[in-house]
Amino acid sequence: MEINWSSFALVAGASVTFTLVIVGFFSLGMRLLTNAQHAAPAAKKGKAAAVRVEAFNRTFAYFFFALCAGALLYGIYLVVPYFHLADK
Repeated sequence: MEINWSSFALVAGASVTFTLVIVGFFSLGMRLLTNAQHAAPAAKKGKAAAVRVEAFNRTFAYFFFALCAGALLYGIYLVVPYFHLADK
């Protein structure tokens, strides 16, 4: 049995990189959502700047959460062989 170490290193590097990116996206989404929650009381009072800050933070927080959900669904697609039956 022989191991192709360059392919192994490539897969390991890609896995670590992909994991760091997804964790970073989720962390950024959590931070933006927290910022939106802190701006919400001032936005409810009608302050225009707070409304803009809340909308910006909440929109991009949901965007980053959607990226994480898409990565999760793509990972499930790659792992479950049932989804690849039509390819044969």
